[in-house]
Amino acid sequence: MAVSATHTQEENIEAIKSENEEKVLNKEPRYLSIDVFRGLAIISMIFVNVIAPFNTVPAWSKHALDYGLTYVDLVTPFFLFAIGLTYTMSFNQTYEKKGWYQAFLRFLRRYAALYGMGALGATYFFTENGILFSWGVLQAIGLAGIFTMFFIKFHRAIRFVIGLVCLAVYQYILTIPVKVGTEMILLGDLNLMDQHGGIIGGIGFCILLLLCTAIVDDFRKTNKWFILGCGGAFTASGIIWHVIWRYTGWPQFGGISKERVTASYILLTVGLGAILFWLLWFIYDKKQLTKNRSILQPMGRNPLLLYILHPILIALTFLILDINTHVALVMFLGIVSVVILWTLAFFLNRKKFYVVI
Repeated sequence: MAVSATHTQEENIEAIKSENEEKVLNKEPRYLSIDVFRGLAIISMIFVNVIAPFNTVPAWSKHALDYGLTYVDLVTPFFLFAIGLTYTMSFNQTYEKKGWYQAFLRFLRRYAALYGMGALGATYFFTENGILFSWGVLQAIGLAGIFTMFFIKFHRAIRFVIGLVCLAVYQYILTIPVKVGTEMILLGDLNLMDQHGGIIGGIGFCILLLLCTAIVDDFRKTNKWFILGCGGAFTASGIIWHVIWRYTGWPQFGGISKERVTASYILLTVGLGAILFWLLWFIYDKKQLTKNRSILQPMGRNPLLLYILHPILIALTFLILDINTHVALVMFLGIVSVVILWTLAFFLNRKKFYVVI
């Protein structure tokens, strides 16, 4: 009996060891490129938002006033592309563990919360005209996340078709006239009057995120060369569309414009996001040139907290400096703001403290 019990105990120990080894072997690897891409997006957003209020900042470090493109115009779509990188993978994991209802409920709560936070932050309570409502990045992200949720279980090919059809319809919507006060104005021109294209432009960002998920799909299973190919095709499509509009005037609102959130802008930024991500994947995950470490990783693991905190640095910088302060000092404080939040992110990453919804 004693021998039998001993053998049984040893067998149990071996079974546990085998099970633990299997879990380790089957554990999904953490893709460093995803954290780095997120880190780049949040660093860029912090920097450009801190320097944006100052008159001395050159045009190439601000949003293009209308048609055109600067690196600043890539920040919001890259932020959405970063969400698209894990959207399908995250949804599938929740779906497999908890089922349809819980998966949809979780994603609905997450993106509704982001929308609500953005709406609250973009509400101005004490103005000469009473309470004013604006449109910001978090509203665009929240709306896009909820919109994409309803299509995420469709096959990626169907999502491609739906996204491109929606893009064509959206381009037409921009040409619809509406009455504002006593004047008729096209929706494409109305977009220009609010940040990030306003609520109509928000539809464009919904389509952008849906197309991102169609390109990346479940990142663990997607051929990474397919992502690069889509990146090249989308980038070329956006540029060609802009060139045709530039020389023919057709279609209306066909040029690349972040402020109007045009279809060519959506195509171009989705494509550039895919190309940039592929390069990061090739460097960090494929070739592993940095031995699974990157200076950008801490910020990529806590993007929501950093986004929530960075308006404090914007306000402090604006209080410290005059609006016409020399551009060198403005840029310096922009970099200092990034360093401060990176230091916080590094400390929180060491403590394994992350803010998620």
